[in-house]
Amino acid sequence: MLCNNIDDDCDGTIDEGRVNGCIDMMACNYNPVATCDDASCNYCSCVDTDNDGLNNCEEASNGTDPNDSDSDNDGLSDGDEVNNTGANPLDSDSDNDGLSDGEEVNTQGTDPLDSDSDDDGLSDGDEVNSLNTDPLDNDSDDDGLNDGEEVNTQGTNPLDADSDDDGLSDGDEVNSVGTDPLDIDSDNDGLSDGEEVNTQGTDPLYSDTDDDGLSDGDEVNSLNTDPLDLDSDDDGLNDGDEVLVQNTNPNDPDSDNDGLNDGDEVFSSFTDPLLQDSDGDG
Repeated sequence: MLCNNIDDDCDGTIDEGRVNGCIDMMACNYNPVATCDDASCNYCSCVDTDNDGLNNCEEASNGTDPNDSDSDNDGLSDGDEVNNTGANPLDSDSDNDGLSDGEEVNTQGTDPLDSDSDDDGLSDGDEVNSLNTDPLDNDSDDDGLNDGEEVNTQGTNPLDADSDDDGLSDGDEVNSVGTDPLDIDSDNDGLSDGEEVNTQGTDPLYSDTDDDGLSDGDEVNSLNTDPLDLDSDDDGLNDGDEVLVQNTNPNDPDSDNDGLNDGDEVFSSFTDPLLQDSDGDG
């Protein structure tokens, strides 16, 4: 049959009985009922030379190598990248995060199309290759600070919940208490921040919580006075005056055991709080 768009037998029908299609039996899309070739024959759609899940026509369309199942050598077949993960079969690291697409999919479980799978401010590659943090957990040490904030802002250790070992988590120090997560004693009073918050109840940002003239650390570690009470023995003299001025005992209201408390001797009778007989008259 002639397929020339002409009514050759003058019966009023052009190319009567015509069926368009590929009439080459060697083609992938050979149509046995076709009578007229329509130039649609292809010889690649039914062939996957490298068995990667892409036929040779798709490889040509994607620019991949039909003789190499993993054109970018990233550990994923071209077919997996095109048909399943959506990664670029010609780029071994589609999201440029420092991990190959294959490592992301097969080993780390991260997203090969998202450079920061856990949205913590650190690339998956940095987490795996440099920091050893979990690229799927935005707070690897569960301290209340995400890994990116620890590394990029605070300078704390994203793998240690208490970077300065003061008994407070980095997150509590930054988000709640306001102390320095890299300084065990933020107010330099001789008590760690954790002891101040968890044990003494003192202010870890103020070295003399009760304003008695003595540091919280001196009161707790040396004098055994109450760092929350400016007059630990309730004698009318604050602890600082007793220790630094009068030399009286801040834990004994009557340092000289004369029957008068130290405060009364200093402020009322004007006697010596360290002498039982201030005038020496016996």
